[in-house]
Amino acid sequence: MNAGTANIIEMLSDRVETLCEKGEWQEAYHASQAVVDKARSAVAHQEGGSELALAGSLEIQADLLRQTGHLEDARYRYHEALEILNQLEGDHDQVLARISASVAVLYDSVENDVEAVRFYERAIELYERAGMGSSEEVADVCNNVGFIYRSIGNYDAAEDLFLKGLDICNHTLGLEHEKTATLCNNLGALYLKSEKAAQAREMNMMALEARLKVLGGAHPDTAQSHANLALSLCQGGEAEEANEHFKAAVKIYERNIKSESHEYAAVVENYAEFLKISDDEKSADSLIKKAQKKLSKLSA
Repeated sequence: MNAGTANIIEMLSDRVETLCEKGEWQEAYHASQAVVDKARSAVAHQEGGSELALAGSLEIQADLLRQTGHLEDARYRYHEALEILNQLEGDHDQVLARISASVAVLYDSVENDVEAVRFYERAIELYERAGMGSSEEVADVCNNVGFIYRSIGNYDAAEDLFLKGLDICNHTLGLEHEKTATLCNNLGALYLKSEKAAQAREMNMMALEARLKVLGGAHPDTAQSHANLALSLCQGGEAEEANEHFKAAVKIYERNIKSESHEYAAVVENYAEFLKISDDEKSADSLIKKAQKKLSKLSA
């Protein structure tokens, strides 16, 4: 590909990124189309390296379309990019892995679990083949596909993937990192579903400790860890400690009720159930009435 063509494609690609950062989606789309058109023209003129540039421009446009909710158009462009790359000689595993992961996210967003899992697992395979098996990208993919396996009841597969992602994050980012905390949290939730109270407790405790240090005591994710830890403590028969973590979760969610209303309602329901089981009907009723009052103000 001649220097002039390569330069204009790079300039237009940078423009797309800048416009997306500004939220100027329509202009960003026009710029992305200009990138694709220029790359297609280079392919038509058989300029060397133009096929790779076309695949890259299609990925850029597909990312933009996915962000703006045009999922079918995004899917079409991702698949065209994959088809081009699969026909090229050379090592393109990293790019193929990245696009495969993007396709998986797209299928995941429309709850097409079969295709999402297929592309997530393909992405992991390609990242490993590219020598990136211990990268943050693989940890993210493991977390995403682990969620799907958990949702369909395949707890063993979910555990393997969450553990793999956690191992990567622990070694690359350390325990006190948001991604590591997220994977601890997700493992804790999985163990809770599997009625493995002791393991759930430890994972949720690790997630809470990390989130307190990284995000602070007022963040909604910290509230989630308090709530999950409370549930695992309940399962393990540690009622007094569970009560304290339920209180902490409710308090944080109350402060963030506008953005976390559904999570607030869910933790209140769980806490009220816990109180009823603990023969404290009065506190449970008071908690529910207070929550209903706060939630009703949001819809007023």
